[in-house]
Amino acid sequence: MEPLIIFCKSYSGDLDRFKVLLKSIATFNSENIPLYVSVPKEDKQLFLDETDLPKSSLIVDEEVISKTLESTWTTQQVVKASVYNLGICDNYLMIDSDSYFIKQFKYNDFLYTPEIPYTVVHEQKDLWQYVAKKCYKDSTFKHFHQYDHDGFKKMRGAIQVLMNRPGRALDFGPGPVIWNCAVWKDLESYLKILGLTLEKAICSIPSEFTWYGEHLLTSKQAIPIIPIEPPFKFYHHKEQYIDAIADGVTTEILKENYLGIVMQSNWGAPLQYDHNN
Repeated sequence: MEPLIIFCKSYSGDLDRFKVLLKSIATFNSENIPLYVSVPKEDKQLFLDETDLPKSSLIVDEEVISKTLESTWTTQQVVKASVYNLGICDNYLMIDSDSYFIKQFKYNDFLYTPEIPYTVVHEQKDLWQYVAKKCYKDSTFKHFHQYDHDGFKKMRGAIQVLMNRPGRALDFGPGPVIWNCAVWKDLESYLKILGLTLEKAICSIPSEFTWYGEHLLTSKQAIPIIPIEPPFKFYHHKEQYIDAIADGVTTEILKENYLGIVMQSNWGAPLQYDHNN
Protein backbone atom coordinates (compact mmCIF):
# COMPACT_ATOMS: atom_id res chain seq x y z
CA MET A 1 0.00 0.00 0.00
CA GLU A 2 1.51 3.31 -1.09
CA PRO A 3 1.39 6.21 1.40
CA LEU A 4 0.71 8.56 -1.51
CA ILE A 5 0.13 8.37 -5.26
CA ILE A 6 -0.56 10.95 -7.94
CA PHE A 7 -3.94 10.25 -9.51
CA CYS A 8 -5.19 11.87 -12.71
CA LYS A 9 -8.60 11.36 -14.27
CA SER A 10 -8.28 12.11 -17.98
CA TYR A 11 -9.79 11.36 -21.38
CA SER A 12 -9.05 11.75 -25.10
CA GLY A 13 -10.13 15.39 -25.24
CA ASP A 14 -7.46 16.32 -22.70
CA LEU A 15 -4.65 14.25 -24.19
CA ASP A 16 -2.50 17.21 -25.25
CA ARG A 17 -2.87 18.80 -21.82
CA PHE A 18 -2.12 15.49 -20.13
CA LYS A 19 1.12 15.20 -22.11
CA VAL A 20 2.25 18.52 -20.61
CA LEU A 21 1.39 17.27 -17.12
CA LEU A 22 3.16 13.97 -17.74
CA LYS A 23 6.32 15.71 -18.92
CA SER A 24 6.32 17.95 -15.85
CA ILE A 25 5.96 14.93 -13.54
CA ALA A 26 8.88 13.23 -15.28
CA THR A 27 10.95 16.40 -14.81
CA PHE A 28 10.11 17.37 -11.23
CA ASN A 29 9.06 14.17 -9.40
CA SER A 30 12.28 13.96 -7.41
CA GLU A 31 11.12 11.13 -5.11
CA ASN A 32 9.32 9.12 -7.81
CA ILE A 33 5.84 9.32 -6.30
CA PRO A 34 3.80 6.71 -8.23
CA LEU A 35 1.46 7.99 -10.93
CA TYR A 36 -1.86 6.39 -11.87
CA VAL A 37 -4.08 7.62 -14.67
CA SER A 38 -7.71 6.65 -15.21
CA VAL A 39 -9.41 7.02 -18.59
CA PRO A 40 -12.59 5.69 -20.22
CA LYS A 41 -12.17 2.17 -21.54
CA GLU A 42 -12.36 3.34 -25.15
CA ASP A 43 -9.45 5.77 -24.59
CA LYS A 44 -7.00 3.33 -23.01
CA GLN A 45 -5.21 2.29 -26.19
CA LEU A 46 -4.93 5.91 -27.35
CA PHE A 47 -3.12 6.86 -24.14
CA LEU A 48 -0.85 3.84 -24.41
CA ASP A 49 -0.01 4.71 -28.02
CA GLU A 50 0.47 8.46 -27.50
CA THR A 51 2.34 8.50 -24.17
CA ASP A 52 5.11 6.54 -22.49
CA LEU A 53 2.87 5.52 -19.60
CA PRO A 54 3.48 1.92 -18.49
CA LYS A 55 0.43 -0.34 -18.67
CA SER A 56 0.53 -0.77 -14.90
CA SER A 57 -0.05 2.97 -14.42
CA LEU A 58 -3.01 3.23 -16.77
CA ILE A 59 -6.38 2.04 -15.55
CA VAL A 60 -9.90 2.43 -16.86
CA ASP A 61 -12.72 4.22 -15.08
CA GLU A 62 -14.73 1.02 -14.79
CA GLU A 63 -11.98 -0.45 -12.59
CA VAL A 64 -12.33 2.46 -10.18
CA ILE A 65 -16.11 2.51 -9.86
CA SER A 66 -16.90 -1.14 -10.75
CA LYS A 67 -19.58 -0.07 -13.24
CA THR A 68 -20.01 1.81 -16.48
CA LEU A 69 -21.13 5.43 -16.20
CA GLU A 70 -21.86 7.93 -18.93
CA SER A 71 -18.79 10.16 -19.15
CA THR A 72 -19.83 13.59 -17.86
CA TRP A 73 -18.31 16.30 -15.68
CA THR A 74 -20.24 14.90 -12.70
CA THR A 75 -19.31 11.26 -13.24
CA GLN A 76 -15.67 12.30 -13.55
CA GLN A 77 -16.01 13.56 -9.99
CA VAL A 78 -17.39 10.18 -8.91
CA VAL A 79 -14.34 8.44 -10.37
CA LYS A 80 -11.98 10.86 -8.61
CA ALA A 81 -13.75 10.26 -5.30
CA SER A 82 -13.69 6.46 -5.65
CA VAL A 83 -9.95 5.79 -5.82
CA TYR A 84 -10.17 4.06 -2.43
CA ASN A 85 -11.85 1.15 -4.25
CA LEU A 86 -8.51 0.31 -5.88
CA GLY A 87 -6.84 -0.43 -2.54
CA ILE A 88 -3.46 0.85 -3.73
CA CYS A 89 -2.85 3.87 -1.50
CA ASP A 90 -3.67 5.61 1.75
CA ASN A 91 -3.62 9.10 0.22
CA TYR A 92 -3.56 10.59 -3.25
CA LEU A 93 -2.82 13.85 -4.95
CA MET A 94 -5.84 14.29 -7.20
CA ILE A 95 -4.70 16.30 -10.20
CA ASP A 96 -6.41 17.22 -13.47
CA SER A 97 -4.93 17.14 -16.96
CA ASP A 98 -4.91 20.94 -17.26
CA SER A 99 -2.39 21.19 -14.41
CA TYR A 100 1.38 20.88 -14.54
CA PHE A 101 4.31 21.17 -12.15
CA ILE A 102 6.83 24.00 -12.37
CA LYS A 103 9.37 22.91 -9.76
CA GLN A 104 10.64 19.91 -7.81
CA PHE A 105 8.15 18.25 -5.46
CA LYS A 106 8.44 15.61 -2.75
CA TYR A 107 6.24 13.53 -0.47
CA ASN A 108 6.44 16.11 2.31
CA ASP A 109 4.86 18.74 0.07
CA PHE A 110 1.63 16.77 0.44
CA LEU A 111 2.04 14.70 3.60
CA TYR A 112 2.36 16.17 7.11
CA THR A 113 3.46 12.75 8.33
CA PRO A 114 3.65 9.47 6.38
CA GLU A 115 0.09 8.77 7.56
CA ILE A 116 -1.48 12.25 7.61
CA PRO A 117 -1.94 14.38 4.47
CA TYR A 118 -2.31 18.12 4.37
CA THR A 119 -5.83 19.38 3.68
CA VAL A 120 -6.58 22.25 1.32
CA VAL A 121 -9.06 24.47 3.17
CA HIS A 122 -9.54 28.22 2.91
CA GLU A 123 -12.15 30.90 2.13
CA GLN A 124 -11.13 31.52 -1.50
CA LYS A 125 -10.60 35.21 -0.72
CA ASP A 126 -7.91 35.62 -3.37
CA LEU A 127 -10.41 34.80 -6.12
CA TRP A 128 -13.25 36.83 -4.58
CA GLN A 129 -10.97 39.86 -4.25
CA TYR A 130 -10.02 39.56 -7.92
CA VAL A 131 -13.66 39.22 -8.96
CA ALA A 132 -14.66 42.21 -6.79
CA LYS A 133 -11.97 44.33 -8.44
CA LYS A 134 -13.09 43.31 -11.91
CA CYS A 135 -16.75 44.00 -11.09
CA TYR A 136 -15.83 47.45 -9.77
CA LYS A 137 -13.94 48.35 -12.95
CA ASP A 138 -16.08 46.51 -15.50
CA SER A 139 -19.82 45.98 -15.05
CA THR A 140 -19.81 43.26 -17.74
CA PHE A 141 -17.81 41.09 -15.33
CA LYS A 142 -20.63 40.98 -12.78
CA HIS A 143 -21.99 37.72 -14.16
CA PHE A 144 -18.78 36.07 -12.93
CA HIS A 145 -19.53 37.32 -9.42
CA GLN A 146 -22.99 35.80 -9.49
CA TYR A 147 -21.74 32.53 -10.94
CA ASP A 148 -18.66 32.23 -8.79
CA HIS A 149 -19.38 33.74 -5.41
CA ASP A 150 -23.13 33.29 -5.11
CA GLY A 151 -23.03 29.84 -6.70
CA PHE A 152 -20.12 28.88 -4.46
CA LYS A 153 -22.02 29.81 -1.29
CA LYS A 154 -25.23 28.11 -2.43
CA MET A 155 -23.56 24.82 -3.31
CA ARG A 156 -21.38 24.75 -0.19
CA GLY A 157 -24.33 25.75 1.96
CA ALA A 158 -26.43 22.82 0.75
CA ILE A 159 -23.73 20.36 1.83
CA GLN A 160 -23.20 22.19 5.11
CA VAL A 161 -26.89 21.67 5.90
CA LEU A 162 -26.58 17.93 5.27
CA MET A 163 -23.49 17.82 7.49
CA ASN A 164 -25.18 19.97 10.15
CA ARG A 165 -22.38 22.53 10.11
CA PRO A 166 -23.23 26.20 10.54
CA GLY A 167 -20.73 28.95 9.83
CA ARG A 168 -18.76 30.29 6.92
CA ALA A 169 -18.65 28.73 3.47
CA LEU A 170 -15.25 27.13 3.02
CA ASP A 171 -13.44 25.91 -0.06
CA PHE A 172 -11.57 22.61 -0.07
CA GLY A 173 -10.19 23.09 -3.57
CA PRO A 174 -9.47 23.92 -6.30
CA GLY A 175 -7.32 21.06 -7.47
CA PRO A 176 -4.90 19.61 -7.21
CA VAL A 177 -5.82 18.49 -3.70
CA ILE A 178 -4.64 15.76 -1.34
CA TRP A 179 -7.29 13.24 -0.34
CA ASN A 180 -7.24 10.47 2.23
CA CYS A 181 -8.95 7.20 1.27
CA ALA A 182 -10.24 6.58 4.80
CA VAL A 183 -12.17 9.87 4.67
CA TRP A 184 -13.97 8.79 1.50
CA LYS A 185 -14.78 5.38 3.02
CA ASP A 186 -16.12 7.04 6.15
CA LEU A 187 -18.18 9.47 4.06
CA GLU A 188 -19.67 6.58 2.14
CA SER A 189 -20.85 5.03 5.43
CA TYR A 190 -22.30 8.37 6.57
CA LEU A 191 -24.18 8.84 3.31
CA LYS A 192 -25.81 5.43 3.71
CA ILE A 193 -27.44 6.74 6.88
CA LEU A 194 -28.90 9.57 4.76
CA GLY A 195 -30.09 7.07 2.17
CA LEU A 196 -27.49 8.18 -0.37
CA THR A 197 -24.66 6.58 -2.29
CA LEU A 198 -21.49 8.51 -3.08
CA GLU A 199 -22.57 8.63 -6.72
CA LYS A 200 -26.03 10.02 -5.90
CA ALA A 201 -24.59 12.57 -3.49
CA ILE A 202 -22.08 13.94 -6.00
CA CYS A 203 -24.58 13.92 -8.85
CA SER A 204 -27.11 15.84 -6.72
CA ILE A 205 -24.58 18.45 -5.50
CA PRO A 206 -21.57 18.24 -7.84
CA SER A 207 -18.72 19.44 -5.68
CA GLU A 208 -16.56 16.50 -4.67
CA PHE A 209 -14.10 18.86 -2.95
CA THR A 210 -16.86 20.04 -0.63
CA TRP A 211 -18.27 16.58 0.14
CA TYR A 212 -14.80 15.47 1.19
CA GLY A 213 -13.90 18.59 3.13
CA GLU A 214 -17.18 19.06 4.96
CA HIS A 215 -17.25 15.44 6.07
CA LEU A 216 -13.66 15.64 7.25
CA LEU A 217 -14.44 18.87 9.10
CA THR A 218 -17.52 17.55 10.88
CA SER A 219 -16.73 13.86 11.47
CA LYS A 220 -13.21 14.38 12.88
CA GLN A 221 -12.72 10.62 12.74
CA ALA A 222 -10.44 9.66 9.88
CA ILE A 223 -7.50 12.10 10.08
CA PRO A 224 -6.63 15.39 11.80
CA ILE A 225 -6.88 18.51 9.64
CA ILE A 226 -3.54 20.13 8.86
CA PRO A 227 -4.61 23.05 6.63
CA ILE A 228 -2.75 24.46 3.64
CA GLU A 229 -3.55 26.87 0.84
CA PRO A 230 -3.90 25.43 -2.71
CA PRO A 231 -0.48 24.20 -3.86
CA PHE A 232 -1.01 25.33 -7.50
CA LYS A 233 -1.83 28.71 -9.00
CA PHE A 234 -5.25 28.26 -10.57
CA TYR A 235 -6.40 30.47 -13.45
CA HIS A 236 -10.19 30.25 -13.24
CA HIS A 237 -10.85 32.91 -15.90
CA LYS A 238 -9.19 34.11 -19.07
CA GLU A 239 -9.15 37.62 -17.59
CA GLN A 240 -7.04 36.40 -14.67
CA TYR A 241 -4.46 35.04 -17.06
CA ILE A 242 -4.43 38.17 -19.25
CA ASP A 243 -4.07 40.43 -16.20
CA ALA A 244 -1.24 38.31 -14.77
CA ILE A 245 0.67 38.50 -18.05
CA ALA A 246 0.11 42.26 -18.23
CA ASP A 247 1.39 42.61 -14.66
CA GLY A 248 4.61 40.83 -15.57
CA VAL A 249 3.98 37.70 -13.52
CA THR A 250 6.41 35.08 -14.77
CA THR A 251 6.70 31.38 -14.07
CA GLU A 252 9.76 32.16 -11.96
CA ILE A 253 7.66 34.47 -9.81
CA LEU A 254 4.93 31.85 -9.45
CA LYS A 255 7.53 29.33 -8.28
CA GLU A 256 8.01 31.40 -5.14
CA ASN A 257 4.65 30.23 -3.78
CA TYR A 258 3.35 27.41 -5.98
CA LEU A 259 4.36 23.93 -7.07
CA GLY A 260 2.51 24.26 -10.36
CA ILE A 261 -0.06 25.99 -12.52
CA VAL A 262 -3.61 25.13 -13.57
CA MET A 263 -4.62 26.52 -16.96
CA GLN A 264 -8.29 25.66 -16.68
CA SER A 265 -9.43 24.08 -19.91
CA ASN A 266 -13.04 25.27 -19.81
CA TRP A 267 -12.07 28.73 -21.05
CA GLY A 268 -9.79 27.44 -23.77
CA ALA A 269 -6.58 28.24 -21.94
CA PRO A 270 -3.24 27.70 -23.66
CA LEU A 271 -1.50 24.47 -22.69
CA GLN A 272 1.02 26.34 -20.59
CA TYR A 273 1.45 29.70 -18.93
CA ASP A 274 3.42 31.91 -21.31
CA HIS A 275 4.38 35.38 -20.12
CA ASN A 276 6.16 36.04 -23.41
CA ASN A 277 2.89 36.29 -25.37
